[in-house]
Amino acid sequence: MPKCSFCSKVYEFPYGLTLVLNDGKVLHFCSSKCRKNFELGRKGHKTNWVKKMKKTRAEIIEEIKEQAEEREAEKEAKKEEKEAEKTAETEEKIAK
Repeated sequence: MPKCSFCSKVYEFPYGLTLVLNDGKVLHFCSSKCRKNFELGRKGHKTNWVKKMKKTRAEIIEEIKEQAEEREAEKEAKKEEKEAEKTAETEEKIAK
């Protein structure tokens, strides 16, 4: 999957535009907006909409990581409960 040369967004291959320069450099653009901004000489890391997009992408990644950590904590708690139940059952059998 190519990565946009302007905004660094990863996109699926049939979409976007691939531009090959005379010196052999290959540029990938996810949209005409990115291509036009690049042709105007703008820098992707300086434009506001790219900054906002990257910030929201980072926030989304953080949320996903937090959710994964919560799920793992829940799984561990369930495992501990099952182990406690098993030990309680074995102690009851031994007491009889």
